[in-house]
Amino acid sequence: MTDSRTALLDAAAEEFARHGFKGARVQEIVRRAGVNERMIYHHFGSKEGLYRATVQELRRRTGELWRPVLAEAAGREPVDGVRHALRGLFVTLDTVPQMIAVMLHEWLSGEWRSTMPGPDELPAELRKLYERGQDSGIFAPDVPFEVVYGSVIGSVISTNVFVDRFGEFNPGSIPADRAAQRELAIDQLLYGMGARDR
Repeated sequence: MTDSRTALLDAAAEEFARHGFKGARVQEIVRRAGVNERMIYHHFGSKEGLYRATVQELRRRTGELWRPVLAEAAGREPVDGVRHALRGLFVTLDTVPQMIAVMLHEWLSGEWRSTMPGPDELPAELRKLYERGQDSGIFAPDVPFEVVYGSVIGSVISTNVFVDRFGEFNPGSIPADRAAQRELAIDQLLYGMGARDR
C-alpha cells in the first residue's frame, strides 16, 4: 500500500507539471493522492515545502536512471561516450516527463525555486568526456562545458516539445520514431550544422 507521503509526491508531480507552482491547486493534489489536506502540512509544512520535496524527488528519479548511463559513458571515447550519455538523458526524461514540465514552468515564470542545478551539480562524467574531447582536438577548445550543457538541456527539451509539431509543417521530413528523432538531435549537438559522414 502506498503511504501518504509517496502518494502526495506522485500527485504533486502531476499537478506541478501541468500548472507550475502558482497554478497548482492543493485541493487537486490531495484529491489525486486520496489523502486529507492536513497530510501536506504534516509531511511538508506548506505547499512550498511540498513543491521543493517534489522537485527533489523528480531529480532523484532522474539521477537514479541517468547515473548508470553516465558511468558507462565515462569509459568510452569522447564522441561515443557523449552520444551514449545524451541518448540516456533523452530516455531518462521520457521516463520522468514531469521534470521537463516543472523546469519549463520555472523558466517561463522566472521564479527559480529549485530545479536549476548549481555548477557543482552538472554531471562530472559528461564534463570529463567533453574535456577529453577538447584535449584531443575533437571538440572546440574555446567553448566552456557550461555552454555545451545548457545547449544539451535546451535541445533535449526542444526535441521533446517541438519536433513532432514542426514535422507537421513538412510531412515526412522528420522520422516518426522517437529514437531516430533523438539521434538527429544528438548529431546536431555533436556536429552542428556542418556536413558530416555517417
